[in-house]
Amino acid sequence: MGVDPLGSSEIIKAKTPLAELNRYSTSLRSLSQGKAQFRQRFAEFAPVSMDIQQRVAKALQVVEAE
Repeated sequence: MGVDPLGSSEIIKAKTPLAELNRYSTSLRSLSQGKAQFRQRFAEFAPVSMDIQQRVAKALQVVEAE
């Protein structure tokens, strides 16, 4: 993770939960006037906090009830 120079540009390497990347590429292109690029790849599975587990379980119950 970090920032690497690439000519007159920079490459930003970071890890973030997939759920937080929703609409990220659209926002990035808007902020950079269409110049920035975005690429993602799977890094690892990681445990989620109890509050997120409860939200997911509640959403699943709603879907199963339909």
